[in-house]
Amino acid sequence: MSPEARLRVGGIIDMSTVDWYGNVSLIVFCAGCNYRCPYCQNSGLIPLDSGREIDLDLLRERFEANKFINDTVVFTGGEPALQPEGVIEAAKLAKSHGLMVMLDSNGSVKENIDRILRSGFIDRVALDVKAPINPTDYGRVTGRPDLGETSVEAVLHCLDLSKELGIEMEVRTTVAPGVSDDPAFIRSIAESIKGRCDVFYLQQFDNLGEVLSQTLKQEKPPTRDAMTSLARVALRTGLRNVFIKTRSNGLERMG
Repeated sequence: MSPEARLRVGGIIDMSTVDWYGNVSLIVFCAGCNYRCPYCQNSGLIPLDSGREIDLDLLRERFEANKFINDTVVFTGGEPALQPEGVIEAAKLAKSHGLMVMLDSNGSVKENIDRILRSGFIDRVALDVKAPINPTDYGRVTGRPDLGETSVEAVLHCLDLSKELGIEMEVRTTVAPGVSDDPAFIRSIAESIKGRCDVFYLQQFDNLGEVLSQTLKQEKPPTRDAMTSLARVALRTGLRNVFIKTRSNGLERMG
């Protein structure tokens, strides 16, 4: 195993059935993120020095202990692509245990995403598309206007490279009040990802957890009806396989 085969993580969950639907996943929360999205529920993982650094032998032990339970591993965060060497080695280790691997990423670091996807160890990408794919909106929603230009370039590269390599692509957008709940906002995203993804999930903002914006934490999540209405906006662009995810009803296919 590479001497760089270490990961800074904020936690590991041995069993999840909601992160990669249809599978039972072990979830690795990588620590550190380059964005400051106001609706982030894992804001404790934003600092680059958060969590703890682990040797990948710990993951090997978890894979072996759960070999009759898990069929997949999800690397999420924080932002796992900030640790490309560690993620690649961890994904390689997972594949050696017969597990499929999903990268849950904001897709914002082009060079790192390129390396990870070209490693051959990633089966699926869950790409968090934060906003209409233009520098102004991306900078506003992510709290990093200085990264607007590079974020847009990187996100588009991630979408296109995944398609080129035959890696399954799910796009996720969180619907948060006053941030990402405008129909024109969702329409623009849907138009940009059409033909570039297998599925589009609209995720209901939830004010539980370590929400970064204390103002937003006081807001109520959008209603199921509001989520359904936005899904119809996406469908009218010609996008297919649109789902909403709410706390009350879980995952529902809209088209």
